[in-house]
Amino acid sequence: MTLLWRVFGTNAAVLVLATLVLVVSPLTVSFPIALVELVALGGGLVAMLVLNLALLRRTFRPLGRLTTVMRAIDPLRPGERAIVDEADPEVAELTAAFNDMLGRLERERRDSARRALAAQEAERRRVARELHDEVGQALTAVVLQLDRAGRGTGSDGVAEARETVRASLEEVRGIARRLRPEALDDLGLRSALAALTNDTTRRTGLQVKRRIAAALPRLDPDEELVVYRVAQEALTNVVRHAATRSAQLALDVRDGRVELEVTDSGAGFEPGATSESTGLLGMRERALLIGAELEVRSAVGAGTAVRLRLARRP
Repeated sequence: MTLLWRVFGTNAAVLVLATLVLVVSPLTVSFPIALVELVALGGGLVAMLVLNLALLRRTFRPLGRLTTVMRAIDPLRPGERAIVDEADPEVAELTAAFNDMLGRLERERRDSARRALAAQEAERRRVARELHDEVGQALTAVVLQLDRAGRGTGSDGVAEARETVRASLEEVRGIARRLRPEALDDLGLRSALAALTNDTTRRTGLQVKRRIAAALPRLDPDEELVVYRVAQEALTNVVRHAATRSAQLALDVRDGRVELEVTDSGAGFEPGATSESTGLLGMRERALLIGAELEVRSAVGAGTAVRLRLARRP
């Protein structure tokens, strides 16, 4: 029975019952109406409304459950679906339509995220190349000129300027590496993560203890890039927010799934109290791109753990 006819049937049943009660009841209504008659009519009306409310609430209960599920679904956690209640055809059809809509939204979001991240990585690659080729070469030329000038004069000022330019050159090269890690393209994920942890320690003083499995299943370039970027963002968050001097990075294979975990024992934060500035939204977007799961656990004073689980390998 459709929802329309169930509501109609409920109201009809209440009205028929009320009519029968009036027919078989010895009560009459006089004019002007007596107090006892008014009380009887009021009581009957209240009873009819309460019965109607109880029956309608039972009828609309599946819609309430569906509304609760709709509000609870997180677009950044794909795969969640509402359970189809076959007992009510209209609610079942609405639930199935909602699930279909979720599937379309997830596919469209994944495609748009893939295009956006691909454009972002292309821009990173372009900027890194220009920093390395243009700015890096210009600073190298300045260093060579200062070397020649220093040999002729022996000036302390020239030597100081030379060291300043060399430091700037190293910083530019470091920015270029962070924008687009050459190790990831040339040597693979394991070497890129090792270089990332070493560079983080050198630049910030954060001691990163790493554990990378000796054998990893073959990952496609998008998966390797997402793992690297999540590790990079997680370590950046430790440096900026954790107020600690050590962190751990682990890349393992568990139950056929590649897992990245970055943990620290720093300040932590209240769940739900983070903002987009922490980079968590960006990490979730990247995880969504490759169908991976991102889990962030934290508590004030108890540190933070970021875990990325890739899809199960065939």
